[in-house]
Amino acid sequence: MLQCGIRAISFLQDSDELTAINEVPAMQRRRLSKLAKIALNSARQMQQQFGKIDYIVWSSCFGDEQNTLKILHEIANEGTASPTQFSTSVHNAIAGLYSILFQDDTVSTSISSPVSTCWQDAVAEAYSYLQANGKQRALIIYYEQPLPEVYIDQVADFEQGVAISALVERDDPNLQFEFHPTKPADAEQQFDHSIQALNFYHFWQSEQQTWHAGNGLWKKC
Repeated sequence: MLQCGIRAISFLQDSDELTAINEVPAMQRRRLSKLAKIALNSARQMQQQFGKIDYIVWSSCFGDEQNTLKILHEIANEGTASPTQFSTSVHNAIAGLYSILFQDDTVSTSISSPVSTCWQDAVAEAYSYLQANGKQRALIIYYEQPLPEVYIDQVADFEQGVAISALVERDDPNLQFEFHPTKPADAEQQFDHSIQALNFYHFWQSEQQTWHAGNGLWKKC
C-alpha cells in the first residue's frame, strides 16, 4: 500500500495560454514542440508557485512521437536525420530542456508507461524516491499528445496535447493506493487506451472517495 499527500494538481492543454515559459528567449521558445511547451509550462508553474522541489518525475507513454515520425520520414526519404531533431525526440529530452532552459538542477527521471497505468507508475516512482532518500516533495509532470494518423488504431481518447502536474509530499497523506495484481483474464483492461492521468485528475476534483483504475484502488483519506 502507498500513502502520500497531493498538495496541488493542475491541467493544461494546447489551447491554454502558456505564460510560465515566456521567460524562455523567443528564439528558443519557437523551437519547442507543442508537447514540450505544455510540459515545460506545467512544471514551471508549479515551481514558481511552490518553490523548492526535491524530485521531478516526467511521465509519458508515447512522448514526442510526432517528432519521431518526422525523423523516420527523413531517414526514409533522405537517408539521414537532423541531429537537432533527434536530440529533442529522445524520451528524456523534455526533462533535459527544463534543466537547461530554467537552470534547474533538481534530480529528475523520465519514465514511459501504458496510458492505462501511467499515473500510478509516476506516483509510485515519486513516492519511492521520497521514502528511500528521506525527501519531502516531488513533482509529477504527465504529458501526452494525440498520435499521428499512421497509428490511428492506437490513439488514446483525447484530441489535443495535455499536461497534468501534481505536487506529491511524503507527510500528511490524503491519498492511498492499494495495488491489486492483474489477473490474466483482466490483462486486457490495461490496454483500454484510457488515459489514467486524466481520469485521476477528474477523480481528484470530484466528490468521489474511491476509484478503481489500472491494477489498483485509489482512496482519498
